Formats: sequence, structure tokens, C-alpha cells
Amino acid sequence: MKDGVNGGLGKHIYMEWIIPIRDYYCSIRKNEVVFEIISPLLISLTCVAFYFHNGKLIVALDGLSDLLPTAISILIGFTVMLITLLLTSSGDNVERLKKLETEKVLYKKPLTLYQGLHIQFSHSLFSEVFLLLLIFFYLFLKGIGISPLASGAVLFVEIYLTLNILLSILRGIANLYFSFYNTQKEK
Repeated sequence: MKDGVNGGLGKHIYMEWIIPIRDYYCSIRKNEVVFEIISPLLISLTCVAFYFHNGKLIVALDGLSDLLPTAISILIGFTVMLITLLLTSSGDNVERLKKLETEKVLYKKPLTLYQGLHIQFSHSLFSEVFLLLLIFFYLFLKGIGISPLASGAVLFVEIYLTLNILLSILRGIANLYFSFYNTQKEK
């Protein structure tokens, strides 16, 4: 794939997986940034400050490391199912998604709802996998000792990614709902 990622580090390491993430951030609107990025950032900062102030960072991380692997595994399955359904389905409804243009632009072309949903669900999948790997990394660090600063950083990223993933899936499902809701009103 020739898209600028084959130079430099891309010659030695597979880097094309970054393209869907870049496309996601290039196509997100300001109100979606507030919903999916800024609000999870603020909530994450508040939670980490609260747990740090009370000396409970490790307690929070241990609780999340017990709960999140199972929850994230289920979310990964759900997201893969959404992507699979989106890519393999056919019919009038899918054709409507492919033709319904949004006001978003990517690569100087209007983005269809179908493309936007594919980008969004792909980003969610990458975030879910990264979150699962981060939890495993925390468990590794916990075994050899982890500093309070590193604990705070890991807790911040875990809370942020969890909220970001859930809000992104919520927005994607809402987009699907309203695209089909308008179809029903037109009939």
C-alpha cells in the first residue's frame, strides 16, 4: 500500500494499521470531539486525581484489571460483528448508507455514512485491542513493581479508552438508528 507510510519506519515495520486511526481523527466533527474525546479526558483526569488523592490508584487498577479483560473481549466481538455486518450486508438499507453523504470530508471527497461508520468502528476495534494490551502490560508491571506516576498514567489511559470506546459505539449506533429512522418516515 503506497500511502506515505512505507517510508522511514514503514520500511521495517507494518504501519498501515495507523491509516484508519488517522482517518478517524481527520473525519471527526467538533461536537463529536467534545463527546468522544474531551469529556472522557476530563472524566479520566477527575477519576485519577480522586484515586491519587485517596491513595487508591492500585486498588482502582486492580479492580479494572479484574473486570475489563472480559468486558473488552465482549466489546471486541461486538465491534467485529458490527464491522462484518456492515461490510458483508447487501440490500436497499446498505445501499442507502453508501449513498447518504455526511458533511464530513476525507481526502477532499465527501464521506458517506457507510464509510464513516466503517472508519468509526475500525477505530473502536483498534482502541479495544490497545486497551486489552494495556491491561496485560499493567499486570506485567504490577508483577515487577510499578511507580505511582506510572499507575496514574495507566489508570488515566484505561478510563479514557473505556469511555471513548463506549461513547464511540453509542454514536455509531445512533447514526445507524437515525439513518433508518428517516427512511421509515419517508415511506
